[in-house]
Amino acid sequence: MIKNVFLLSASLTASYTFAQQSDPVIFKIDGTPVYRTEVEHAYKKGNAVAETKQSFEDFLNAYIDFKLNVAEAKARRLDTTASYRRQLSSYRSQMARSYTQNTGYEEEYIEKIYNRMRENVEINHVMFPFGKEETVLPSDTLKAYKKAMAARAKILKDGFAGAEPNSPRPGSVFLPGAESRNGYIGWVSPFMFASRVEDVIYSLPPMDVSMPVRTAKGYHIVQVLNRRPATGAVEIEQVVFNFSRIPPSQHQIDSVGKVVRREYENIKSSADFQSLCDLFSKAYKTADNGCYFGVIKPDSGLPVDFTMAAFNLEKAGDISQPVMSDYGYHIIRLLRKIPVESLETMKNRLREKIVRSDKAQDLSNEKRRRLKSGFNVTVNKDACSKLYDIAETVSPRDSIFLKMIKNGDDILFGIDGQRAYPVCEFARYICYRQKERRKNTDDISVMQVEEASPYSLSSDILNEYFEGFLAILLSDYEEDTLDKRFPEFARTMDEFSDALLYYDVQNRNVWEPSKTDAARLAGYFAGNKAKYSLDGSMYKGTVVYAKSEEALKKAGAVSKKNPDRETFANEIKNTLNKDSVQVKIQQGLWAKGDNAYVDNKIYGGITPAPFNEYPYFFVTGKFIDVPEDYTDVRNTVELDYRKQLEKEWTAYLRNKYKVEINIPETNSIK
Repeated sequence: MIKNVFLLSASLTASYTFAQQSDPVIFKIDGTPVYRTEVEHAYKKGNAVAETKQSFEDFLNAYIDFKLNVAEAKARRLDTTASYRRQLSSYRSQMARSYTQNTGYEEEYIEKIYNRMRENVEINHVMFPFGKEETVLPSDTLKAYKKAMAARAKILKDGFAGAEPNSPRPGSVFLPGAESRNGYIGWVSPFMFASRVEDVIYSLPPMDVSMPVRTAKGYHIVQVLNRRPATGAVEIEQVVFNFSRIPPSQHQIDSVGKVVRREYENIKSSADFQSLCDLFSKAYKTADNGCYFGVIKPDSGLPVDFTMAAFNLEKAGDISQPVMSDYGYHIIRLLRKIPVESLETMKNRLREKIVRSDKAQDLSNEKRRRLKSGFNVTVNKDACSKLYDIAETVSPRDSIFLKMIKNGDDILFGIDGQRAYPVCEFARYICYRQKERRKNTDDISVMQVEEASPYSLSSDILNEYFEGFLAILLSDYEEDTLDKRFPEFARTMDEFSDALLYYDVQNRNVWEPSKTDAARLAGYFAGNKAKYSLDGSMYKGTVVYAKSEEALKKAGAVSKKNPDRETFANEIKNTLNKDSVQVKIQQGLWAKGDNAYVDNKIYGGITPAPFNEYPYFFVTGKFIDVPEDYTDVRNTVELDYRKQLEKEWTAYLRNKYKVEINIPETNSIK
């Protein structure tokens, strides 16, 4: 019986509640039915992990006892305790992950970006910025869009020459970098442009000119000129002509630029570059390093023009034209190209880089799309329209936006016809987003879900807020309805719940008393003393370890006054060990070879190594041939007493609850 009950508990035997009318009742406990599907599932599951197959009759008796324990646990309201609720909630969250987490799209996206990293694309580019304001309203985009479309028409006719507006100084770390450059860019790789522009770059056929691509900063037009296999990293040398101040004045830019162009014109061979390196090394005292810079990757965080110039060098020994950054002018020499690492090698780093870029929004959008596809979401277009009307003039990131919402009681959207959410709930979410934005947090998860959104256009921001709000509610709804949508999930949760309740009620009434109720254990031993024995003569006593000889001497005196082991232990606790532990006590029943310290003092064995920080010891006790009390055979007495408690507990439950068994139905189960 004990084995059967433990097997039931260990395998989380089923209590599947989704019985249908066609599912016959196997038995009832005080009128509460237990159905065939549940019993059959539990029987098969138990036998699947058992060493020997159990007959259905034996199983049924054990399962009825199991369910009686569950019924008693509920009667005692053990299913309302904080411990039960905490464990059930934790297990539910753990189980829910396998039903709600779909990371396949993330792996696909990482692989897509990795494949892009294996290819460089040569492009022309022009950008039409919205302006310097952080927030862009729909009306603000029209002017830039018209310019972009006019420029595209000119590009289609005459090419990129003269199509671009004035651009900021290229290569700057303090000012916009490659994304703002116009005209011929050269070879680019992922993460150099906004995600939307990158998507176009890696999908556009050669020589085609894209339509204007809107990003947070403006409209972009790109033309793909060529493609080539990418270099994973480059090892380079550089000679740098530093600016004396950062950022530099225009006078510095002009004067240093004049010097560097003159020096560049004098480089006719590798020897000339080496001579320049030697001068650079001497001036900056770089010793053996010379002008060695090291290995750089596209994502090394260096100024964009510097990185592009290094990667655009074709073969070892090639020298770049002067390239400017905020630090000065650089002339770069390529030492070697390093192939792109394998996906497996760089997957984690690539995932981290994606999460910290505007590509995080792509992942978030895909997750939301897949989540939404599993449910019937109905949107109140009229309520939405009123919100987007406000976004025509005010950004949702502005606190004024919330004050302009007048339709808070309108239903914004519903899910599966089961839940509906008003505009005022969405307004609270917007308020939360506004507060989170002001925190300027660097937390990755917040960046991914919240303000990583690469949007400045007010209507885009509102749409992203709406999708984020909907995703949170859909996630909650998805988990809340797992029981209804996945019967196997409901069954697993019922199994775990029953197992928790069974364990709790058994532990309180059988297992714990069989270990801790000293009086009843002593009484049980006294009533059954004749059936317990020892394996020969054994030494029953106490090993006392002391920090000092003085403490050992005092402990010996206490031992002589208090030969009873329990009294001795209490006296030591209240005297020698009152302020600090001077003495440690080990009580037991030992045969020769069981304890090195007993062997030394009682059996004449070798002197053992000191016991930690208690090098002094003595042993006191006596030899016994039969057990004197239950502690001498504690494990056996506890096991026997537990068996008795189990019988008494089972009899109590069988007497308390009415069990009705459907005999004809049970006979049909094999």
